[in-house]
Amino acid sequence: MIYIGISLNRPDVYTILTSSEVLVMKGSTGKNFEAEIRRSLKDKRTKCFWFRIQDTNDISKFVKQAIAEKQPGDFMAVYRSKALLIECKTSRNLTAFPLYYGTTRAIPVHQVKAGEYLERNGGVGYLLIRRDEPRNKRVFAITPSQAGYLYGYFGKKRKSVPWNWFEKNAVEVDRLAKPIRWNLKKLFEEDI
Repeated sequence: MIYIGISLNRPDVYTILTSSEVLVMKGSTGKNFEAEIRRSLKDKRTKCFWFRIQDTNDISKFVKQAIAEKQPGDFMAVYRSKALLIECKTSRNLTAFPLYYGTTRAIPVHQVKAGEYLERNGGVGYLLIRRDEPRNKRVFAITPSQAGYLYGYFGKKRKSVPWNWFEKNAVEVDRLAKPIRWNLKKLFEEDI
């Protein structure tokens, strides 16, 4: 059973209560997507060891001035003795995935390099890109080298990548029933 409460003082904050967890989320699509991936990793069908890599935003909830090192991704997992690094990105733009937000890269260089380094050492790096269309969310998995390609090829000519590039070149992750989750086991099986 799920209960959803809206803060009276802060209408942009939702409290989602389940029997096992309490999540407080702002209207951030990125944090919502991370919560979906967390539920997907917790799913008994996935059967993997995993943990969330804490970032500055997570720490700043508890400490006024938080300084954290750049993190390689959002989640670290081990599936059938294979190390997996997962970074989650999301966009509400329905025509293309933005490569930049102003002058800041949507996929930082250090995250691409960390994924490539993990792959050189026998692991698998995933960048999960969610197209956040209401009632029709889709997730595509790309490799760190594909992310590098996006900036090398598209980044020179334009500031975004059309969604049809992901449809042709990325692995689409199957959506599972409510609550929204993604079939990560099937994705992991393809690469192991």
